[in-house]
Amino acid sequence: MSKYTRIILYTGLLGILFCGCAGKRNPVSLTVRGGTPVIYQSDSGARIIAKYFTLSDSSLDFVKVTLPGGKEYTLPQAMSASGARYTDDRELVWWTKGNTAFAEIRDENGQWKMKYNCKEIPGSK
Repeated sequence: MSKYTRIILYTGLLGILFCGCAGKRNPVSLTVRGGTPVIYQSDSGARIIAKYFTLSDSSLDFVKVTLPGGKEYTLPQAMSASGARYTDDRELVWWTKGNTAFAEIRDENGQWKMKYNCKEIPGSK
């Protein structure tokens, strides 16, 4: 797990703990927004479904990505210089920019490799 991922996770956990403690005096009600499926098609014709979510206080954005074969990943948004990057830092990185996206997976040597290069299917939102 990278240093930045640990920082994001620890910050999120501290936020959850703080909200839980503060809830006894001043209840905080968070909801999840989003979830409309966006369908992408890879260069090879594979279809990937992504559902983007955010907490109502905007403290966390995440995506649920369903790859061909039905395996689903829930990935928090991570730091990115351009576009949006979501990762569990173990198995999958999902990058988006405009109507394009790509997925990277780790190879047998632990190196990130491009698996799917995709474009959003128009009208899929």
